[in-house]
Amino acid sequence: MLLLHVSDTHLGCSKPGKHRERELDFYEAFNEIIDIAVREHVDAVIHAGDFFDESRPTPQAYYYAYKGLEKLRNSSIEVLVVAGQHDQPKTSQLPPLKFLHEIGALRLLAQDKPETHIIKLRSGELGVAAIPYMSPAVVGNYLSSVRVPEAKKRILIAHLLIKELNMPNTHASLAELSVDSFSYAALGDYHIKYETAYKGVKAVYPGSTEAVDTLEAPYDRYVALVDLSSNEASVNWIKLLTPRKWITREIDSYAQLVQILSGLGSGRSGKPPILYIKAKPNLTAFDVEKARDHLNKLVSERRILMYKIVREEEKAVEAGSEVSLAEGYAEAKLPALDHVVLNVLKDQRLAEFVLALVRSSGDVNTIKMLVEQALNDEEFLSKIKSLVK
Repeated sequence: MLLLHVSDTHLGCSKPGKHRERELDFYEAFNEIIDIAVREHVDAVIHAGDFFDESRPTPQAYYYAYKGLEKLRNSSIEVLVVAGQHDQPKTSQLPPLKFLHEIGALRLLAQDKPETHIIKLRSGELGVAAIPYMSPAVVGNYLSSVRVPEAKKRILIAHLLIKELNMPNTHASLAELSVDSFSYAALGDYHIKYETAYKGVKAVYPGSTEAVDTLEAPYDRYVALVDLSSNEASVNWIKLLTPRKWITREIDSYAQLVQILSGLGSGRSGKPPILYIKAKPNLTAFDVEKARDHLNKLVSERRILMYKIVREEEKAVEAGSEVSLAEGYAEAKLPALDHVVLNVLKDQRLAEFVLALVRSSGDVNTIKMLVEQALNDEEFLSKIKSLVK
């Protein structure tokens, strides 16, 4: 039995900022995961929460989610999901994962409380104990109700922070989760790849599929290919190629920035990187101004997507407060409508007909005339069909 363990895809996210190209980055990473699942012929994709970035996803977030999930369904690959905090509405609205579950795009195993399932996959039965996100203050009240499934192959899927991470606001230890009762623990919520074990049972965070802030920026992005064919789960890490590169540096002079930028590269994804610069106290205002001009030029040349220069406030060092000194980003460049239509139809006259139809949509008589003329031109019709496809 082969599973692909992913988490924290945050579809619809556009961080840092509200940049259209950043939103597309998250969709591209999701599509890469779909392609990996199909290529590896997995039995199921295990998603450990925060499928969406918001509990009210945009139409485009739903669109990319459905298209990817449809590809998995066409390959007979199950998608098993638990809800993260980003998937849980704070009001009585319909949870977004519930909608995808109802239309058969995925299986929502747990939305707001733990549940246990026995699922039939191509390679046999899989028992799943599913724990969605719950507040650290209440999660302990539910752990005793988590039932271990009666199946030879059984896994735990949970969206929470384990105490072994040594972080604040953790939920439970691996012992409290009874991880040793399972073949594998598929965890989500922690955005950096992490693997440990409890009594020989692997507990894994694959991390988020795209970095959402500078703390995550230095780390590569992965998914975990989990083989349950033997008694002990084996994990093969697959590095994602589509995530955008971040460059995070500390500088004390403009010359140092120039030196850093001399080796500027877009990374394996081929995308212009994100640049995050922390200015040391001795960086002068003149140097900041020169740096801003230089970086704005790189943005206009599409050599970097965006940049930010910050300085830590000396009076608030303990709180880690930062002040932005300069920032900028490239505008997303979309092809003009004229170019798209002409490129598809390969005919200037026919392209003008289509553009006239689109741009005069408020004039019914003009549209009628254009449609009637088009119906008398078989070549035009065949090319219109090509455009629609």
